[in-house]
Amino acid sequence: MAGDTWTDHNAHDPGITILEQLCYALTDLGYRSQFALPDLLTRAGHDPCADLPAPAQILPTSPVTISDLRKLVIDVPGVRNAWIDLVDEPAASFDSANREVSPLALATTPGAAAPSPNVSEIRIQGLLRVRIEMSGVEKTVEERSEAARAIRLEAARRLHRCRPLGVDVHEILVLDDEPISLGATLEIGAVGDATRLLASIYQSIAGYFSPAVPFRTLAEMLERGRRVDEIFEGPLLDHGFIDDEDLAGIERCNSVRISDLIRVLMAVPGVLAVKSLHFTDGDGKPLKDWLLTVDADKTPRFDLEKSEIRLERRGLRIDQAGIIGAEQVLYESLRCETARRSPFGEHESELRPPPGRDRHVANYHSIQEHFPMTYGIGAAGLPQSVPPARHALAKQLKAYLMFYDQLLANQFAQLANVGKLFSFHDEAPDANDAADADDSYRSYFSQVVPDDGVLGLDEIRVWGPDEHRARLQRITEEPSDPAGSKSKPGLQRRNRFLDHLLARFGEQFHDYALLQAGEGAAAGMTPAERLARDKRAFLRDYPRIGRDRGIAFNLLEPAGADNRSGLEWRLRRKLGIADDDRFYLLEHILLRPLPGDVYQSGPLFRDAQVRDPYSLQISLVFPGWIKRYRDPNFRQFVEQTVVDETPAHLS
Repeated sequence: MAGDTWTDHNAHDPGITILEQLCYALTDLGYRSQFALPDLLTRAGHDPCADLPAPAQILPTSPVTISDLRKLVIDVPGVRNAWIDLVDEPAASFDSANREVSPLALATTPGAAAPSPNVSEIRIQGLLRVRIEMSGVEKTVEERSEAARAIRLEAARRLHRCRPLGVDVHEILVLDDEPISLGATLEIGAVGDATRLLASIYQSIAGYFSPAVPFRTLAEMLERGRRVDEIFEGPLLDHGFIDDEDLAGIERCNSVRISDLIRVLMAVPGVLAVKSLHFTDGDGKPLKDWLLTVDADKTPRFDLEKSEIRLERRGLRIDQAGIIGAEQVLYESLRCETARRSPFGEHESELRPPPGRDRHVANYHSIQEHFPMTYGIGAAGLPQSVPPARHALAKQLKAYLMFYDQLLANQFAQLANVGKLFSFHDEAPDANDAADADDSYRSYFSQVVPDDGVLGLDEIRVWGPDEHRARLQRITEEPSDPAGSKSKPGLQRRNRFLDHLLARFGEQFHDYALLQAGEGAAAGMTPAERLARDKRAFLRDYPRIGRDRGIAFNLLEPAGADNRSGLEWRLRRKLGIADDDRFYLLEHILLRPLPGDVYQSGPLFRDAQVRDPYSLQISLVFPGWIKRYRDPNFRQFVEQTVVDETPAHLS
């Protein structure tokens, strides 16, 4: 349209006009690319976040620390507080001379020889002792016994469901109450309801003896300045969130002091002074002790029936005859209300981005519609009176502009399908799109330049609409293969998109990809197709793989496909092992001798390679008779992957 030198830069020049129209279309493309991400992902009413895990799914983890396990037990209905300690007791013995591991002798036989100096005790690491304090709302011994049994079973069920790898629950103890009674005389101010004041005093004393761990809502945690990742850190609980600061501030009460009780009573609104305060015995007689020590296997409980709290106002004793009984009823009501918890609904722990709106990003209008009418290529066309040569020139310009139109239309289609590019779900083909038969492996998207017949673009195209669309997709995806002879040309690029998503979680499949490259086609798939399939499966399972990466299988449930350790899930996805292929993960701590096991006699291990064969050790057994495992390269890859994926504290 011009010579070697372009000298006419005025608006009437066709080249300038074409550049202006192309710049306008590019400006529109740039504008749409700045839409909010939810808007870009929303298409035809599809929820942009439907395929993305919510924070409550992706951020929580199974218990890792003692605090995590403690939260899990406190979340059990009927539990007021709980403490978990590591057991430090001998469980077996090791004879260094004979390299034998034997169970501990239950008793020393009279006249037996002294133990050999070569024999030492084995204290197994990773055993947990759980102490549980009940909420204490049960009124009878039978109710308490039944509640304790139910709590113990539920706590065991939850702990074993989230048991860390290489760890086991040694015992679960429900603590008995140690009743403590008080005698006190309190000076109070001008209060309107002495009954409620006395009930508040009872509640404050009981809270000092046995403080409850508060559960907080998502809104409360955000108001406290906690980040979202901090809020969802650890196991997801049924009754809300437990702040680590709250948990750390509630220590187990091992002793009760008069000075602490004075501080607690003075903090009650309406109490002006503590005139006298002392512990009492079972008969109500004052004790001289200012400190009481609580048994390690008991929890202190305020004994209201044997306590006597007197109220005075300006030296005059308040007649409590009218409120005796009423304040106890109110106190019991407040205590039950404090112990009662309501399970959180999904909406109370849900935190999702705002919904997007469909901006119809793919909609493209040909630049030919915006040219001045004098060009004769728009909707108005050319009058019939012009000579045929003029019509031919207009068609030539249409054909020339269609190259630009097609490139721009493809860019709009690419932007509209950004959600598919970063999807790790198997895409269902679009029944209305012949080129959409294998959407899981498309990396470039195209669309036919729309024309409702006004522009007459169908007259310029060689093929019909369906054939044109199919050929267009083929040359868009792989320009060097217009005939479509190559299988899934976008597969390599989609693998790179999957690598990007994996990298966001700190994961990679590079070693696996190198190993797969040397394998032939299997199950009707090329190595690249199998690699993409395994990457997508890993990403789909990542909420569970990431959350449960450190947990063991559930001892209380039958072994099966739904009851596997987190490490086994990760190894299956990392190694491309099918769900029906078996391999075994053994935790050595589960092989330890148990008290009272009559079959544990004689040496448990002969020629033991280590002094303690139980603590923090696992073994994996793979089927060496399967062809894949006989490959030395794959065996080496399995060994390296096991080393990389096994938690660092295990050997």
